[in-house]
Amino acid sequence: MTSLLEIPFEVELKINPPFLAWPHPNPSEVETLLLRQYGAQTSAPFLSFEESIYGVLSTFQPARLLQLNRFVTGGTTPSGDVNGFQLSFRNKTRIAMNTTGVENSGNTIYETEHSIRAIIETASALALDIRTNQYFKDGNHRTSILALILYLAEHGIVLTSSFYIYRAYTIVSARFHPGNESNTLDATAHADAQRHLVRYLRRRTVRGVATIDYLQILAETVRQLPITVARVEEVGANLRNQHRHRQQLWNRLNWAQKVVLKWTFPDLKKGWNKIR
Repeated sequence: MTSLLEIPFEVELKINPPFLAWPHPNPSEVETLLLRQYGAQTSAPFLSFEESIYGVLSTFQPARLLQLNRFVTGGTTPSGDVNGFQLSFRNKTRIAMNTTGVENSGNTIYETEHSIRAIIETASALALDIRTNQYFKDGNHRTSILALILYLAEHGIVLTSSFYIYRAYTIVSARFHPGNESNTLDATAHADAQRHLVRYLRRRTVRGVATIDYLQILAETVRQLPITVARVEEVGANLRNQHRHRQQLWNRLNWAQKVVLKWTFPDLKKGWNKIR
């Protein structure tokens, strides 16, 4: 299986979601699109990856998770409030946040002797924990996915070109699971989503060293998820609102767009809402 590191990045960006189905915005458009999505509610400037993710802390360290959250939400918080931890979680982690000791000497990205499966299971548990408990004021889904990517990288695991960030997002969100109530997952939904994520990752990971370019590309893609979500939701709404012409609208979409929509709306694959 080919690693992302073995594929030219300019090619990879063309085939790897969340921009699999819609044109990839150039860097100068990203900030404008995100601000348009969230309106005028901004709290901080957009942050670069190098300036945001620094030090050698483990991804499980609250200080590291806070760095990830600030990166994915910098400049865009729908609540209009500053980004960061929810007050209840911040109080619980105050001691850990004050930790200044170095947990690992050398580069943050290192290999361990753990099996790939064990590392994937731990990374998936971390991602679902963040998503389920909503530790942050905003960007919990994005933070969970970026934490997943970074944890794998820390343990010498890289994602292949068959891994799609938007697909991981739909799995983590468990949007239409019966156990998802008001964006909160019950124990069953949490367990199901975690198992699904583990299965998805097992065939899309290989041993490898994550370079800064690799991490930057994935991190920027995670940060831009709101743009993709807005585009998919718009198309999905058109399909639902124009029932009489739904098949015609569907036929106009390319293969990649259809795949993304079926990831997002499982009912398009079954029952009365099934589209062929």
